[in-house]
Amino acid sequence: MLNVDGAHFEDEGEVEVYEGAGTCYAGDGVTFLDLFDSDEYAECRKENLFYPFASKEEWEVADFLLRSPLSMAAINQFLELPMVRIHQLKLSFRNAKELRSHAEMLPKGPSWKCRTIPSLNPTKSPIRLFWRDPVECLESLFSNPLFHDQLNFVPHRVYTTSVQLLRVYSEWLTGDSAWEIQVCTACDQLPRGVTVLGTVLSLDKTNITNMTGARVAHPLLLGLANIRMNTRTKLSSRAFLLTALLPIPQYLHSKPWMRGMLEDRLMHECLSIVLKPLMKATEIGIMMSDPAGNVCHCFTPLAAYIVDTPEACMLACMPYFQACEQYRLNGVHSPFWADWPLADSSVFLMPKPLHHWHKEFYDHNLQWCLTVVGMQELDFRISILQPTTGYHHFCGGISKLKQVTGRVHRDLQRYIVGLIAGAAPHRFVIAICALMDVRYMAQSPLPDENLLACIDRSLSIFHENKDVIISLGARMGTKKPIDNWFILKLELMQSITASSRKVGALIQWSADATEHAHISEIKDPAWHTNNNDYDPQICHHLDRQEKLRCFAIATTLKKFFEDEVDEEDEEDEEDDGDCDEPTDPQTALLAELNQTRITTNYFSKAKKLVAVRCNNISHLPRTFVAASTTIHLNFDPTHTGLKIDEVADDFNIPDLRQVLSDFLQRDVRNGEAGHGLGVPRRQLIDRPSVLPFERIQIWHTVCLQQVSFYDASIVLPAQTVHASPPSPASGWPKGRRDAVLVNIDRAYDWPKSGLTGGLVYVDTNLAYH
Repeated sequence: MLNVDGAHFEDEGEVEVYEGAGTCYAGDGVTFLDLFDSDEYAECRKENLFYPFASKEEWEVADFLLRSPLSMAAINQFLELPMVRIHQLKLSFRNAKELRSHAEMLPKGPSWKCRTIPSLNPTKSPIRLFWRDPVECLESLFSNPLFHDQLNFVPHRVYTTSVQLLRVYSEWLTGDSAWEIQVCTACDQLPRGVTVLGTVLSLDKTNITNMTGARVAHPLLLGLANIRMNTRTKLSSRAFLLTALLPIPQYLHSKPWMRGMLEDRLMHECLSIVLKPLMKATEIGIMMSDPAGNVCHCFTPLAAYIVDTPEACMLACMPYFQACEQYRLNGVHSPFWADWPLADSSVFLMPKPLHHWHKEFYDHNLQWCLTVVGMQELDFRISILQPTTGYHHFCGGISKLKQVTGRVHRDLQRYIVGLIAGAAPHRFVIAICALMDVRYMAQSPLPDENLLACIDRSLSIFHENKDVIISLGARMGTKKPIDNWFILKLELMQSITASSRKVGALIQWSADATEHAHISEIKDPAWHTNNNDYDPQICHHLDRQEKLRCFAIATTLKKFFEDEVDEEDEEDEEDDGDCDEPTDPQTALLAELNQTRITTNYFSKAKKLVAVRCNNISHLPRTFVAASTTIHLNFDPTHTGLKIDEVADDFNIPDLRQVLSDFLQRDVRNGEAGHGLGVPRRQLIDRPSVLPFERIQIWHTVCLQQVSFYDASIVLPAQTVHASPPSPASGWPKGRRDAVLVNIDRAYDWPKSGLTGGLVYVDTNLAYH
């Protein structure tokens, strides 16, 4: 959807701040660089910043080799090359073993511990727990300079207007839970001005080996809810740290249900051991320093626990109380969170987008559609859809999909309502559409009370029409239809609005970031092991990688401050005043260190083109801005020097010459932003065409980029629109033409105005210059 007539972003509105929260008690706390300077080799780094490496260049070589997927044997082969060993590079390490010993001399972070858990029930192997102090992990996130401008400490309530009638929820600190926790600390007569640090945990099993071995790890990840949502959910931010590798025991008990109960008891016992320091910090508090060295009195309540549905049930002890009644057992009699002050399982176990909404769609809604519409019919309908760049194309249908990812779930949801329309009963389509509305609205990063009311209304519409699903026999078991609604994921959707008010926008608690962290925290380290006894080797590898990452950040900051001082001494009083440069160079530097994938910003490119337009440029501009949308053409066109009449025949646009003439005449007269979108084609044909050229350049693809509807500072990835003529040889006998909705009327504001008013449906036939 393109909006070419103005932005649609509103001001933040009224903010009510909790007075007295997040007080700074001193400004001389220990910072990240202070820890770097207090290392045992700090004296050596006064003369050589990159000690134990001889120079910056040697450090860069070592960093590359240690971060690379090369084995120790491959590193040895590289270091034995004559160019490296004799001629060009004079390195202080001669082999991989010496290189790793150099890395061990770098400043370290939270250290790993190992503990053997005694068990009265026999197991195949000893139960070992690998973990590190969660308070130290949380403190490393809290003091990380990469997050120095991405932290919030004070609970606040956001309203759209000053009269405070419509409340908005976004970050964790905007929810009721953070506010109530701050109130609880005040009621208990704890020191005034405490800082609440919300602890975010994630627990999910992940496979270490592929295809063979069946090796599984059970990592516990820890994050900080005070880090802003956009940064915390960004996959490259490394906002989650591996805190523990929980054991996966193999009990020898003959009863399967007994083995399961013992495993769950062990899980709670291990979590109690690992998280005990956080529980103590929630009870009495702990002094921590933020990235700027400000000392705060911090409390660490459990804000969120990101898990899938089975593990959520295990953590909440739901099935065990039923098992107690059935088998007269104790079950899990001591949940780990029972001793955690201010912990409430109904709050920290909120609905998750990936595990509860998207998985519920694939496990239930899609299966209902396949039953009602028919597998062959639904497969046929989705297979003939035109492919869209950036989205999955299901050319083979969807009825036999296996190993489906969350991205495939989301792509299917984009098509499903249109696919079943006309092939399923009307009330069935209404029920499916209502659940889709719930999913899309619940993913908003800024839900307000009106949106939450719409979610409840959509859920009511589903419940009013859900009887048709059972009457059609769509709710099927393995052998026969099911006549009840005992669906846990569907039940959890009823708590979307309540959870949003408690913990803020639920999209921030999606498991996408934590599951992606399994790659860097578990899978990549496991690849560097000898495939035996994975856990200690994973811990050792992570310890080394964390040393490298922290050393790179520290040396970069140190070098930056040294260069900045030198520049201040040499620079004159002149100031160019370039408004495009960042006001805080340190922020730009840290953003560069913390970013692995950069989205091309066509808005900034277009701005630079406008700035130099007065000067001579070697080529015509290829990037244009229309309000909140940029249009970008590749530097080289697909075809060049084509006659207008030939193009009109190839693309089946008989009035192309008249349209071009009208475009130029309007542009010369008054420079309108929209040209001919609302003019009847017949009127154009009747006008005489006057063109100063006969040949044009043609592009078959156009890139469109927009900013986020909720935050204009966030530039979204560009989307590709295709416009190519019929070509049987390329597999497009009818041509490839993507459709775009364009808003050309300032009186309407999409999406508030809906699909009415100033919207024009554009079937992209041709992109020319």
